[in-house]
Amino acid sequence: MQNKKIKKFGMEGTIIDDAAIPRMRQKYEGTILNAMRDSGYVPVLDLDPLFYISYDESNNRFNFEIYLHGVYVGKKRATEYDGYAGQRLIPRSNP
Repeated sequence: MQNKKIKKFGMEGTIIDDAAIPRMRQKYEGTILNAMRDSGYVPVLDLDPLFYISYDESNNRFNFEIYLHGVYVGKKRATEYDGYAGQRLIPRSNP
């Protein structure tokens, strides 16, 4: 399989409670992953998700940015593969 062009998917927002950061990070990663698959992309498993967080003292909140990387495989194939690693598609173990 030839090299694929990698696209970055992400979102940014705020989290009020620092105890909720791990749970919200997992939720947002899932949201981005679902949007990627709906668009025909699968995640690049060789690249970890990027998560940036900073504390906004004036508003007593945490601002975050989260990014996942994906490659286009088509909408149907996006449901058949876990992701892309080592320049090949990794099939889902449970379709």
